[in-house]
Amino acid sequence: MEYYQSNMEILKRKYKYLYDLIEEYHNRVSVEILNNNIIARIRDEDNNIDIYIEPARKGHYTLRVKTENNDIYFHSKYDPVREAENIARDFGFNPKKQIIVLGSGLGYYLNQFDKRSKYDRIIIIEPFLSVFYAAICFNNLADFLENDNLFFIIGRNDNIFEIIQSRISLSLDKELDFLEHTPSIKLFNDEYREIYREIKESINFQAVGIYSDIKTARRWRDNIIRNLPYIFTGPKADDFFALFAGIPAICVSAGPSLDKNIEEIKKAKDKALILCVGTALKVLKKHDIEPDIVVSMDGNPANYRHFEGINGLSGTFLLTELGNYFKINRDWAGGQIFFTMKRNFSGWVERIKGNYTSIYTGGTVAHSMVDLAYRFGADPIVLVGQDLSFAEGRTHASGAACEGEIDKNREYIEVEDVNGRTVLTDKVFLSMLTFFNNYFARRRDRRFIDASEGGARIKHTEIMKLKDVINNYCNKKVKARDILRERYVQKKPDFDTSLKILEKEIANTIKELEKGINITGEQLETIEQAEKEIKNNKNLSVEELLKLEKRVSSHENILKGIKSLDYFVERILLAEAMKLNESKSKYYLDQRKSLEERMKYYKTYRIKFLSELEKCLSLLEKIYLNENNEIEIDRKRVNHYAGEEQR
Repeated sequence: MEYYQSNMEILKRKYKYLYDLIEEYHNRVSVEILNNNIIARIRDEDNNIDIYIEPARKGHYTLRVKTENNDIYFHSKYDPVREAENIARDFGFNPKKQIIVLGSGLGYYLNQFDKRSKYDRIIIIEPFLSVFYAAICFNNLADFLENDNLFFIIGRNDNIFEIIQSRISLSLDKELDFLEHTPSIKLFNDEYREIYREIKESINFQAVGIYSDIKTARRWRDNIIRNLPYIFTGPKADDFFALFAGIPAICVSAGPSLDKNIEEIKKAKDKALILCVGTALKVLKKHDIEPDIVVSMDGNPANYRHFEGINGLSGTFLLTELGNYFKINRDWAGGQIFFTMKRNFSGWVERIKGNYTSIYTGGTVAHSMVDLAYRFGADPIVLVGQDLSFAEGRTHASGAACEGEIDKNREYIEVEDVNGRTVLTDKVFLSMLTFFNNYFARRRDRRFIDASEGGARIKHTEIMKLKDVINNYCNKKVKARDILRERYVQKKPDFDTSLKILEKEIANTIKELEKGINITGEQLETIEQAEKEIKNNKNLSVEELLKLEKRVSSHENILKGIKSLDYFVERILLAEAMKLNESKSKYYLDQRKSLEERMKYYKTYRIKFLSELEKCLSLLEKIYLNENNEIEIDRKRVNHYAGEEQR
């Protein structure tokens, strides 16, 4: 137990959630101090296993785990530190590597991370709290625990799907690798097989989004650029967190089941916070229902059809992602509140306005709507029109802009519906259903009610008719709009001051873009000269080749020093960024061939880099330059909602 106190002091300072977990376990676990041959025995009643701490011949301790059917050592009985060094050497370390560690043991090989290299991120998964507790008690983990890029999933109380999704970045320039503690995997095979399943499910889910994100990153960036005046003069969603604590929220989507109970929503007016997604807006308006909040996050032009022609909603707030399709924000008559999912170019905004809390999404605005309701403190959170399936062969409720029938040529999957029968869904809806199942599993502090009265069964929700929900939970006066309006007025930035700040930042950014364009042009000229030298002289030595590359890459540090440039190209050029790494590994025995490949990378990447900078410069100048070539935002064209309803 010699290291328990020192390790716990670090956990208390850096990882309080883990400190609390270990301290609670320490107060209830049975630890028996034995003799020189067996230092201690930890009895894990939860999993019916015994953990023995034994001295290794070369010093330190080894760990033996005894189950009902097995008895296995987790480390070398001779020299566990040398064993860990060998594991680390064979594994290899990379500064951009993201590592998922499966099984901690006593933590000897975890200590190797600090000694060998920095890393981008590491997640330690140890499903047996007793094993990690033993590491805290009997190994000095101080240096390792002092790192800032760690995240721990200890025990089986955490939801791996959601944590992997939020903590692992599936960008093409960041390698993801697994480091397995072989004895742990061998002894607890079933447990780790399930962990692998959850990790794979989460990574696959995120992969769909990341490749879609690469494809649409330019659109998100351009929308943010166009939305800047509204973003800078509007409050953050963060300002409204916990505002509706204990107040029911009805989250309306546009599934076919909405037709069954849409009239009931009217009865919840001024008794609950009513939110809807864009697809449900025209359906609600058709029935003379004005939601308190409309949530919109899609940057595609097709999103506009859900809002086009909508009038008379100046009292309804638009809760919008920074990269929402710009015409929606341009035309919205009421107040606009902004959140982010850390999309492309959002970093430029946060550099000036400060951090925005990232809102969860599983690929649909309905997920973000529910997460926002949760962060607003609402309880219960009620789902309406959330079918995630094709009930009665239809895609959406009557009156939705995207209303239609299912495509009989598509592949469908049968899932359980809210009545215990089966209903057809597809892979897209199934992934959304998976997200909800995992999201609700992690939030047992709230009541989630599925009042859709149709569609797929969502786990961890209570099934109830909307009429009964309103009778049971919506029985107090709740002036949701007044509450929203009051907080909006408090948190809304000063209109003129905000736009002046924005004008200054845009002017500075234009200068940086112009500088970046000039330097990139110079680099392309240098690349062309280097290509000619390589082509015309087949006998260049390795030293001469490296000098050529150094000349080409000399521009890199200058470009990296212009901070704003990355905001304009991040995620858009990820595929091109991979080609350099490929060329280095593919031709590492042929210096000349490797350099030729890298020249192709430099040239291809910088041509596209230059193109993106020029497009952004052109867009900024088109929107924000006046006739005198000065940055000026037309105040009359920016909706200046001050909190009053227009009737």
